[in-house]
Amino acid sequence: MIQRIQSIYLFIVTVLSVVICFYPYAEIGDRELTFWTSGIYQGLCIIIPLVTFVAIFMFRKRILQMRLCSFAAILMLFQAAFMLISYYMEDCQNCHLCFVAIVPYINIILTYLAIRGIGKDEAMVRAADRLR
Repeated sequence: MIQRIQSIYLFIVTVLSVVICFYPYAEIGDRELTFWTSGIYQGLCIIIPLVTFVAIFMFRKRILQMRLCSFAAILMLFQAAFMLISYYMEDCQNCHLCFVAIVPYINIILTYLAIRGIGKDEAMVRAADRLR
């Protein structure tokens, strides 16, 4: 069902993933680093919200939903790694990270909570099937 808590977590992850695409994650002097500066970032900015949004509506196929969430979490780890690598590759004294830089980590935590909720639902359904 769509009103489950893990669906809310996944919706928040989707919204935050879209927000990441439009705001810079670092400011270097007068220049801003955004996710649209590289092809890898562009792909991640498109794939992560799509995967999490599709996972919301896979509530009848819980195992597939857990796999999609796990895939999205791995992509979010890559996103955070690429963000930090590109930030540290810049060699300047006027560099600082913006608030958007912590959003991938928040997304990873929310995705983990969604996976746990989906696992609890699956365990509850299997227990009910066993009782019949």
